[in-house]
Formats: sequence, C-alpha cells, structure tokens
Amino acid sequence: MEKRELGRRLQQLRRRKKLSLRALSRSTHVAVSFLSALEQGTTNISVAKLKTILDALGTGLSEFFSQNSHQPKVVYRNSELVEIAGYGTGISYREVAVGRPGRALQFTVERYKPGAQTGPEPLQYDAEEAGVVLKGKLELSVDNEVCVLGPGDAYYIDNNRPHRFRNLGRGVLLVVSANTPTTF
Repeated sequence: MEKRELGRRLQQLRRRKKLSLRALSRSTHVAVSFLSALEQGTTNISVAKLKTILDALGTGLSEFFSQNSHQPKVVYRNSELVEIAGYGTGISYREVAVGRPGRALQFTVERYKPGAQTGPEPLQYDAEEAGVVLKGKLELSVDNEVCVLGPGDAYYIDNNRPHRFRNLGRGVLLVVSANTPTTF
C-alpha cells in the first residue's frame, strides 16, 4: 500500500472514532507531528508502530489492510454469519458483519438448546445490550431479579450489572441481540 493511501485510511479511521491527532498521540505516545505526517503520506512507519496506532483505534493489522475503498458491505447472507463463541455449551452465537471496519455495534443471532445457559456465574462487562426473543422461553437474571421472556419480549441491559441467560423451554430458544461496544 502506498504511503498516501495508508495515511488516508488512518485519517478516516481516526475521524470515525472522533479522535483528534492530539488525543491519538496521548494514547499511543506517538508524536502529533509524526501522526500528521503519516496521515499526509509523507513519512514511513514500522509495523510495530502502526500496530500500536491501530490498537488505539480499535482495529487490527489484517482488518486495516483488508479494507477496500468502496462503501462497507450492507447485506450479509446466512452463510456469512460467523460463529464467535459458545462452542460445546449448547449455545450458538452467530455474528453479523465480523471484520467490518470501524464498527461500534455487535449484532448477534443466538440459539440456545433446551436447558442451555450462559453459565453458573453471572456475566458482567462494560457494554450495553438489547435483545428480542424470537422463539422459545428465556430466563433472564439481572442482579437478583429473574424474568421470563417469550416471543416478542425484549430486554435492554447495562452489562455492568451481573446477568445470565437460560433457555427454560423444551425447544430451541432464538434471540437476536446487539451490544455496544462490541464484546466478543
């Protein structure tokens, strides 16, 4: 990739993240003057320093270099959803738009086999999550409160609160959910 293209992409990514050059400099310990020259395509950069900058911008090397200059993909077919977690637990988490550059939202199709649960210990992490039950019966525990949701029922959680999910039904539980920022 040419220096000018690399600089243009870095600048677009930084602006999408709503960061100033000064803020990026503070988080990476890379001089503002160097970052500016890099975005203008007038200097070279080592892979190690580029990785430091990309980490601060929330993207990886492969994702950054695989970006193309046209608009991001809009439609994701069923076969393009990526299994991201849940292996061997009776739960399937299939994510939409894995690898999409600069995304701040994680959208997931979740399937729970009968009796499957997110675990005996509650989950707790820094994010917000909303979901809708499409099929089945979901037991949602938040703090010490337990609710049962059916098709069409929805939830919105501050995931800093301890929470867990369990399929109470005899069939598959199907939920679609969105997290921000991305959590998996």
